[in-house]
Amino acid sequence: MALALGLLAIALAGCASPISPTRPTATATLPTPILPTIAAPTPAATLSLEPASEVITLTVWTIPRFAPGDGSPAARTLNAQVEAFTQAYPKYHLDWVVRQPANSGGVIDFLLAAHEAAPAILPDIAVLDTRELGAAIRAGALQPLDGIISETLKADLFPFARNASLNDDQWYAVPFEADIEHLIYDSKKIEVAPLTWTDLFHDGATYAFPAGGENGRANDMLLIQYLALGGRLADSNGLPILEEAPLTTALSFYADGRRNKILPPNLLDFKNTEDVLVAYSSGAVALCNIRSDQYLARRAQLRNPAFATLPTWNGAVATMGRARAFVLVAPDERRLAAAKAFVEWFMEPERSAAWTRAAGRLPTRQAAMNLWGSSDLYFAFVRWQLASAYFLPSLPEFDRTYLALQAAVRDVLTGAATPAEAAKRAVNAVIGKG
Repeated sequence: MALALGLLAIALAGCASPISPTRPTATATLPTPILPTIAAPTPAATLSLEPASEVITLTVWTIPRFAPGDGSPAARTLNAQVEAFTQAYPKYHLDWVVRQPANSGGVIDFLLAAHEAAPAILPDIAVLDTRELGAAIRAGALQPLDGIISETLKADLFPFARNASLNDDQWYAVPFEADIEHLIYDSKKIEVAPLTWTDLFHDGATYAFPAGGENGRANDMLLIQYLALGGRLADSNGLPILEEAPLTTALSFYADGRRNKILPPNLLDFKNTEDVLVAYSSGAVALCNIRSDQYLARRAQLRNPAFATLPTWNGAVATMGRARAFVLVAPDERRLAAAKAFVEWFMEPERSAAWTRAAGRLPTRQAAMNLWGSSDLYFAFVRWQLASAYFLPSLPEFDRTYLALQAAVRDVLTGAATPAEAAKRAVNAVIGKG
């Protein structure tokens, strides 16, 4: 907190101007983790959108990727949209304050510090990773959106994006961009993408994915495999849990892959998909995981790339959706009305589609994804994946789960434990017995 407050003070000088037995379909309802109840501020009453009688300048705390300007196609597209917004709403102006996306000095750090010590300088709108929502909700820093943002917009969000924005049936965020993780493979070496673990082991090709963890927490791959096997992350009371049987099965993939030399011996060195792309580009592996934003940006440079869903135990379609979202902070009704106007303006399908295409990110609205068209087979593929994506609980108490899962991966890949032993340790660690 002291570091965040120090950074906040420095920044103020320049701020004046988140086992299905059958293959899910594109409309499948996926398991939704139950989250603990959090006391929330009372939502504002239905807001009036009468034209403001005076100019309202909205402060937006954002990240470099989502800021107007002339430096990139995304910045230019957003710049044009902001200008159009101010023409449509001449009394509403936007003041953009760009912060880093993560770590000390990021939007979430400043938001929590200001909420505690300097609420007068809080923004009206902030851009957060949906993985950061839990901490902001727990601190009481966000305004609930029920009765504020259109229910039509909420209903059109892909299920994972909508579910990641809810806590105790209250809506707190509007995700506006997403990415998912999927498979790419060298089409000159592999004729047909493996759908199941059996397919993968039968092909005998080397497969790489992030296994080294993100800040000590498990990568998406293990979580995807565990959830696809029907594993739960929370019990009926919303308390974090892990289930031993599906976790043992998921971890057996790592043990079998290590034993059969399907997985690289240095798999724990791969912390993220950037790392595995290096191995793929060098020809060291024939298959690897990739994020959708990386594929969109680099597919012309990748080596013989073909895309496919991630291989799972029984071929069930599964991936993890990650998103960034708008959150509303200011409690004043007039400012909330102005913030609502901008968020709903930007989230109109044609604007969302235009910006996400320019930024190389995926839309969170189904109608916006439809506007990407059908000329590219990849667009149909990612729409299907978005409709089948899982999301992760973002509340701080789930960190223990993600740390325990990464410890289990490490133990299995190093031979320190069998899948069953590692799964039991992880289960006990989550419930406080480890």
